[in-house]
Amino acid sequence: MQPGVIQTVTEKPLFDPTYLNIEYVFNKIYNSIGPIWDTITDPHTWTIIGIISVCISILSLFIIIFSLVRLIEIQIFDAQEIEHEINHALARDKETDRSTNPRWKYIQTLIESPNESDWRIAVLEADTLLEESLKEKDIVGNNMSELLEEAKANGYPNIQGAWDAHLIRNKIAHEGADFPFTQIEGRRVIKLYQNIFEDLKVI
Repeated sequence: MQPGVIQTVTEKPLFDPTYLNIEYVFNKIYNSIGPIWDTITDPHTWTIIGIISVCISILSLFIIIFSLVRLIEIQIFDAQEIEHEINHALARDKETDRSTNPRWKYIQTLIESPNESDWRIAVLEADTLLEESLKEKDIVGNNMSELLEEAKANGYPNIQGAWDAHLIRNKIAHEGADFPFTQIEGRRVIKLYQNIFEDLKVI
């Protein structure tokens, strides 16, 4: 090399298309995807896929039909249960109505009336019902006082309450409108009668 002369160094490119073998590359690609393509285009593969699809479709159809049948059965069962509960409730209400003493029901209607006169009548009616009920139980007495004394001797509980209720009845009957009487007091008195009625199995 002569002094003062700069030598230019030519670098070799990283990618030289002169040495690129296109056929080799395509062969590699074909060899990679060839088996996959052959499998996809194989009629036997599609036959298997078809069989599997048919089986899945049949199974899905069976599940759908089974679910629909079960849903209908559940709806029918629920409807029958509801109807049974309704019929049972109606029968229970009818039985309750039959077992309820109509006169006692009338007394309850009176005491819940907005009219003061009805509250007084409710007490008078309850006392009359008590007298008749005691006599039906073969309790002997010429008046309510004797009947209550005999009932007490026979071991009936709640006789004192019946006495208190009967005293209020006497004030209503003898003093009339001069005896102050509220619905709250009326309900308390009717409750006293209710206790003795329950003891006597009247209600």
